[in-house]
This record gives sequence, C-alpha cells and structure tokens, in this order.
Amino acid sequence: MTVLDEDVEVTTPEEKGERIEKDTKKFSWSKDRIILAVIFVVIMGISIALLFLIIRDKTFLFNIVRDYFIAPTLSLSIVLRVLLFLGLMILQSLFAPIPSEIILLSGGMIFGLGWGTVIGIVGSMFSAAITYYLSKRGGRSIIDATSQKVKIIDRTIYIFDEWIRQWGLWAIILGRAIPMIMFDPISYAAGLVKIKDKHYFLATFIGTIPRAIFYAFLGVRLIGNQPPEYILQLTQEEVESMANQFNLIFFIIFGILVAMFALSNILYYLRERKKKEQKIESASSSPGELHESEEEEPKLPKETEPLNNENSSETANNSN
Repeated sequence: MTVLDEDVEVTTPEEKGERIEKDTKKFSWSKDRIILAVIFVVIMGISIALLFLIIRDKTFLFNIVRDYFIAPTLSLSIVLRVLLFLGLMILQSLFAPIPSEIILLSGGMIFGLGWGTVIGIVGSMFSAAITYYLSKRGGRSIIDATSQKVKIIDRTIYIFDEWIRQWGLWAIILGRAIPMIMFDPISYAAGLVKIKDKHYFLATFIGTIPRAIFYAFLGVRLIGNQPPEYILQLTQEEVESMANQFNLIFFIIFGILVAMFALSNILYYLRERKKKEQKIESASSSPGELHESEEEEPKLPKETEPLNNENSSETANNSN
C-alpha cells in the first residue's frame, strides 16, 4: 500500500459515476466558490491568449522573460532581487503557457547555479501552493458542477486519480522531477483529486530539487561566462537565436503534455471498451453454466438416499 492510498477513493468507473452524480446533486455555489471559479476561468482565458501569442511570435516568450523577469531584477540589491524574482515566479505560475521551466532557467542566468537552484526551489514551492489551492477551491467547483455534462473533464480527472492511486507519492515526485514535464499543470491537476496536502507538498519538494538544479545549470550554460546584463545587450539576431532555444524548450515541454493527455485518454477508452467486451462475453456464457448446475443439483439427494436407508436398517437391527 502506498502512502497516498488512504487519500484517494478506490472506485470503479461505474461507482465513480454514481458518486459524482450524487455529489453534483448536493453541489451548491457559495460566494467564495463563485469568486474563485471566476478567477480560475479568467486565468485559463489569459493562458490561452498567451499560448496563441507564443505560437504567433517566435520572440514573444524570450522578450517576456528578458523584459519582465530578468531586466527588473538587475538594478536592485540582492535581497530585493530575490524577493522580486520570487514574486514574479508566483505570478508566472498563474499563467501556464509561460512555463516555470523557462523562469527557472532565467534564475540560473541571474543568480548562478547554487543560488539559482535554492531560489528556484523556494519559488516553485510557493507557486505550487498557490496553483494547488486555486485549483482545489475554484477548479474543483467547476468540475463538480459540470462533470456530468463534459465527460472528457471527468474522464481526465478519473485517469489522474487512478494514476495517483496506483503510484502514490511517486506519481507527484516523478511528475516534478522529470524536466520535460510541465510543472504548473501538475499543480492544477493535483488540486482536482483527493490528496492530503502534506503528501502533495512533500512530493513536490522532493521532485523540485533535481528539476531546479537542471534548469539553473541550463541557464548558466546558455549565457556562458557572461554576466546577466549580457541578455539586455543582445543584437536582434542574437535575440532570435536565443529565442529559438527558449521556444524549443517550450514546445518540447508543451508537446509532451499534449501527448500525455491524448495517450491517457486513448488508453482509458481502450481499457473501458475491453471491460465492456468481457462483460458481454461473461453474460453470454453464464446461462449455460446455470443449466449445468441445475442438472447436477437434483442428483445429490438420490446419491444420499441409499446411504440413509442402509443406516436406518442397521439401526433397526441393532435395536432388535
């Protein structure tokens, strides 16, 4: 049994459907739920718009990181630089198309490998907490209210729920530690399933350490031995060259996320179809089994009758 087994309900798809239908009937919109749900929807809308801009303009992502994450920190003292960068990391976590991986990379550019790793871990934990809470309170309300109408949402949550139930703490740890899996969607998804908060944060902390080291190192490698100010002095050609590297990282990460989503839904569909076929086969074979059992049952009393007669005759002789 894994450490998260007690936190996630073990249900079949049919039982889950009944539970969701029951929960949906009980669901009611409170003021807090409405506010958080509206914030959640607005953030998702902005995220989709940012994704469109990233695809349309190949320098958009790099310019965002350079102008809003790197440039503002360079003129500040080290303390204010760290605080501002942490605040920007938290802000970034709310808009998924600007991946935290790119921000961790810029942290390596600004602070170097050692401090870039430490600050990246701290910022990632704050980001993970905010997105997890927002999804748990705002996103969960939307799921409870619409899951019966939007089946793909319910199916995706069920798949993630099963993944966590099967792999336990390792599901979150691996999702965090593998560099090419997006960080923020894991946080949003974790808020939609039943996980104890302490287990979520423990797994996030463990998985964030290798991730922060990897991207801080990558950021240091991108600028070589140059100071962070070097990023602000790039020519247009150099900007486009570095932007291509940023975009390559982004589209690899985003592509893996889309592939995981599609593959999980395909595997779920195939598994459910196989279960239905097995039920049909078992239902078609069960009538024959019932007839055989009905033919065998009447024979049992006939076999025992001679024994009973012999025993009764022996008893009568003994009494005589």
